[in-house]
Amino acid sequence: MKLLTAREAAEHLHVSLFTLGRIEREGLLVPYRTPGGHRRYSLDMLDEYLERSRAICARRGKRILIVDDAKVLAELLAPTFPACDFTTASDELDVGMKIAEFRPHVILVNTAMSGVDGPDLYRRLDGQGNGLKVVAFGGVEAEAQTAEEAHLAQSDLAALEERLERALRGF
Repeated sequence: MKLLTAREAAEHLHVSLFTLGRIEREGLLVPYRTPGGHRRYSLDMLDEYLERSRAICARRGKRILIVDDAKVLAELLAPTFPACDFTTASDELDVGMKIAEFRPHVILVNTAMSGVDGPDLYRRLDGQGNGLKVVAFGGVEAEAQTAEEAHLAQSDLAALEERLERALRGF
């Protein structure tokens, strides 16, 4: 039986290493461990996970770019959208690079971000007409390092989740 490294497994699943780690923490995948503690995955294990994931969530493979100076929004949204891949960008240059390499289906733009004109960035991205769906939101505290520190009100998070759900429809 051929075993894959964590990077190879993430590529096979079309997810980031961060997402693969989250899948493991949720108990959806349990990797084998080498004597040195490295994670290894069988193709059968990964394919079984993919089948379960497809049955649970038809959104598999949707890519979401979050433009925000706080890096925790992906952590807040991941439990609601378990089959989506998230990445973040914190400035306009990073946004351009992430659009080119990550090819997101939806872009979430924090219009209250420091150092970036969020409303202008939202208008420019939304006006490109390239099939990207762009969703604006009010923001998360920039100093937040964890979901607990983010202090995004549950009602604001629920509203953002609903807007993201609507944006993902039709893909």
